[in-house]
Amino acid sequence: MVAPTLGHTFSIFRSAGPDALGLGPGKDHPMRLARKPLALLFTGATGLASLLTLFEVSAPGLSYWALLPALLWLALAIIWSALLGEGARGRAPWMFVPLVLVLGTVLLVTVDAPLHMRFALSESSLERYARSVRDDDDGGDQWRGLYQVGYTEKIPGGAQFMVTSFTWGWKSYGFAYIPDRVPGPNEVWYEHFKGPWYIWTDGP
Repeated sequence: MVAPTLGHTFSIFRSAGPDALGLGPGKDHPMRLARKPLALLFTGATGLASLLTLFEVSAPGLSYWALLPALLWLALAIIWSALLGEGARGRAPWMFVPLVLVLGTVLLVTVDAPLHMRFALSESSLERYARSVRDDDDGGDQWRGLYQVGYTEKIPGGAQFMVTSFTWGWKSYGFAYIPDRVPGPNEVWYEHFKGPWYIWTDGP
């Protein structure tokens, strides 16, 4: 179903002509973007892809939902290449807007900003929850801060809980709160995140 959709989208952009995309003569002002529906659509789609990507990487591990922004980025890349293939006529000032969105997204993902920001906004709720976990508590799907917490387990020196499941590689990811000790070298399923917090990986 993806190929027909991309082909149909591409045909719309091709048939709309340079004027609809803000590429025609005299279309040299960036603010004309708002008057060009398809140019605005392309920029909006780029913004949506950026938001989906930032949300996906704001939790440890990549879920299968990462396929959605990946397909959207692929479609946008095809359209972008087609526009650049038009030569000088295929370049317009409005194109710097989606380019800035792409570069900004790459920068934020590279420095793990979405993960750290989402966790910072949720840390107090997650810590209260971790401290309240009992030995017989197996958790359940419930929201703690901005994360939906799943399986929960009491462990020596703290607690751990899942926040991402059904990921690539058949692994599940979560956070471990271990304030009373440092995980040993054999506990390779823990990766230090910040303070008493660790990224917990479960799976093959």
